[in-house]
Amino acid sequence: MNPLTLAFAILGLTGFALGAVFSATGKLEMGVILMGLGLTFQVISLVRLRRARQQGKQ
Repeated sequence: MNPLTLAFAILGLTGFALGAVFSATGKLEMGVILMGLGLTFQVISLVRLRRARQQGKQ
């Protein structure tokens, strides 16, 4: 796996988790922003994985 793809996946999980913690502790706006960024990083990593898989099949 590409290190950049792995970094995006880790950033996505960390961002979503931090967003959940911030939302639960009362900083709702910051939590929602971090959760959104976390989901965005997860989507980027999944797209990169799908592209790598399709390039490997060719």
